[in-house]
Amino acid sequence: MTYDKVKISFLTAVLAVSIASILFDQSFAQQNNLNQEQERENAINQQLGLFSSSAKLGEKKPIEGYDRMISSVDPGIGHENHQLAVLIPISEKEYTGTLYYSASEPVQLVSLKGPLEPGEEKGKSVWTPDNETYYELTIVSDYSSSGEWSFVGNALAVHTFKSTPFVVDYKLDYSEVEDTNIMSKNSLNDVSIKAEFSFDSGTITIDSFDVFKQVSGFEKVQPQIILQGIVGIDKSQLYRAADYEYNKKSSVYDHEFSEFGMKIYLEQDDIPIRMMTYRECDISNYTIDTLYDNDYSYNRASVFVLVDNFEITCKGMQPYHYDYQKYIDEYGVDAVMKMKNMEMTPKDYQSYNLDG
Repeated sequence: MTYDKVKISFLTAVLAVSIASILFDQSFAQQNNLNQEQERENAINQQLGLFSSSAKLGEKKPIEGYDRMISSVDPGIGHENHQLAVLIPISEKEYTGTLYYSASEPVQLVSLKGPLEPGEEKGKSVWTPDNETYYELTIVSDYSSSGEWSFVGNALAVHTFKSTPFVVDYKLDYSEVEDTNIMSKNSLNDVSIKAEFSFDSGTITIDSFDVFKQVSGFEKVQPQIILQGIVGIDKSQLYRAADYEYNKKSSVYDHEFSEFGMKIYLEQDDIPIRMMTYRECDISNYTIDTLYDNDYSYNRASVFVLVDNFEITCKGMQPYHYDYQKYIDEYGVDAVMKMKNMEMTPKDYQSYNLDG
């Protein structure tokens, strides 16, 4: 009997120790889980410290000196599933300045210019609220949630391709663009050059080139083109492309300005004359030159200008023309030159069912 009591006492002690061990382990595990959960919460709060955990509640304050905006559904046609925070509403006035921003997720930066004249939207990246009024769209995708951006346009916004709202803290330093006198073309027949460049980051148009020279390409060899124009900020994206290409020479990797598309438009008094399209292009050389007048001397009466020279090599090209002949046959050249808003479509050899 005594033996049984001892045995029972021993088993009871073992059971008590086991229960205590289990309770201790559970307590330690719970404490450990609490610590991990706290660390996770702290990490999240650190990441979202500037932003509300719920865009509707707005619990946090914006960065000091910044304004805050919560995005809403993009009202543009075709953008119904996107989010937009409009920082400068659409206006007849054009603005330029710098945007400083910090968002709760990576965003795209958007500026609008316009409204465009009827038909002017063709061939451009545009935004429209009603399929009647169009604005030229510039969208920059740096995949960044903070930074600064120099802009120009009639409206400014921050955008995502998602359907869920985001928060952006922003500060603007901007002013209204003043009207400036545009230097007239020196071409004797008023033919202007418009160059369009399609990079991975977007399409830009430059109309300040005074020289366009196609060195090769008509013999079905690799096309080479030279563009020359006065040094200016309108070519800033091309400068960036040239710099990337220069530094690429020590690397085997492509970059966002590699193998871009290019179109050259020749217009006479806003009437399209020729269009040349080029594919898979790279800037093969870039130089800066100084041009002088014929009476150059080291005095203030001399005139000189700094110009950019872009040499571009492409892998293919296609020439187009605009067929005015039927109008010329009916009205004559002088009358056709006075016609406005003619719907003309660029044509290549395939338009006439000719063999290449």
